[in-house]
Amino acid sequence: MIPLMKKSVLSWFMLIAILVTLQMMDGVEAIDIIPKVVVEITNAVESSQLSFHCKDKTRDNGFHTLAPNATYSFGFKIDTFFQSTLWFCLFTWQNQKEDSHYTDIYVKTRDDCKNYNWIIGQSGPCKLLNEDDKNENCYPWNDKEQHEFQGRKILLIANITTQQEPPLSCS
Repeated sequence: MIPLMKKSVLSWFMLIAILVTLQMMDGVEAIDIIPKVVVEITNAVESSQLSFHCKDKTRDNGFHTLAPNATYSFGFKIDTFFQSTLWFCLFTWQNQKEDSHYTDIYVKTRDDCKNYNWIIGQSGPCKLLNEDDKNENCYPWNDKEQHEFQGRKILLIANITTQQEPPLSCS
């Protein structure tokens, strides 16, 4: 009886390990245990292509370029256990006065919805919670020195941001 029980317990542990591993993989949906966030970025920079690079401490979404008024979307799984998911982006466009601009595109301690639409303009990023939302939540660009300091610190503590806003409701 004991060997049969050990096999049963071992089988359950293996099944749980497989499901958890599948949940951690991008693009694989096993059971919706770990929530996924979808972020849309829309280029609102006048008459200029928007180049951007988004990443978190372990994943890199790569470099992308958007034509004026075009939209790009990507998704990722959030860290539900440690509440430390942080995605940030670097934005550049032609004829800008400064080299580049940074913003925190998703901060787990600030954001609690599953879908975000960011409108990127020259004055800064603005967030819409859904298509029906007419009120934009606009933010200033992150300070470059603070962003570089945070980039080193994010490897240790991923939920620190340059500005802490209260969570926004999804309704």
